[in-house]
Amino acid sequence: MRMVSQTDIAPSIARSLGFHLPDPDGRPIEEIGRWRCKRAILIIVDSLGYELCRSFLPHLRHMREIAGSGFLFRALHVSDHTSPAIASILSGLTPEHHGIYDTESAKRSPILSIPEIASSSGLRSAVIMEKGGAEVYDGLIEYIGAVPRTLPPDEFDHHICRLTVEALSTDPALVVSYFIGLDKAAHNGLHLDGFIKAAVSIDSHIGEVFRRAGSATMIVIVGDHPVHAGKMKNDDDQSVALIIGRKI
Repeated sequence: MRMVSQTDIAPSIARSLGFHLPDPDGRPIEEIGRWRCKRAILIIVDSLGYELCRSFLPHLRHMREIAGSGFLFRALHVSDHTSPAIASILSGLTPEHHGIYDTESAKRSPILSIPEIASSSGLRSAVIMEKGGAEVYDGLIEYIGAVPRTLPPDEFDHHICRLTVEALSTDPALVVSYFIGLDKAAHNGLHLDGFIKAAVSIDSHIGEVFRRAGSATMIVIVGDHPVHAGKMKNDDDQSVALIIGRKI
């Protein structure tokens, strides 16, 4: 099994849903190359490093079950910063090629990401994330869920889950959601118990989303970067978790 990268996610989703992604740096992940799904749900979990995820899996029933239906990969991450990493996850391009390093450069960028490409191909798309990132897609896709970044982490993630479930009721082909609880645990200096609590909360939200997903759905869960602050920072963990499963 080859080492996969965040840049492989967009090509894999494009192939599964049957639309064309022009000239990505990544390539479809072979292990799921034959999957044909009517829906893909991409969940980005801020600071979900590979070793952190693997050590927490006994506590994460839903992520463990999703990985059991598919794969848990150790994936290369392209940046230690959220905006360029998410841009790579959604475009299949490295930061050197997409040139997106913050919300303002994302708004100015001519680079198309998979929600826009899917929508232009006739597939309904939804993006649910913090307000600045969601507004990048204003007028370009069918559903936008914008959550203020100023909310407490638990409340932010609760709203992300609620809006994701709401988006699923509109029958989209592609949904992108973004959870911040782990990253906030890092920046708030929480210890192991605080991290586990944040991870279990996100896992419960993922379980609710997967329960509402419907059949023939691929679910992709990926970190944007490993933990890079606080007491759980691990300089030896230089990869992110990538979980890919499906609901038959």
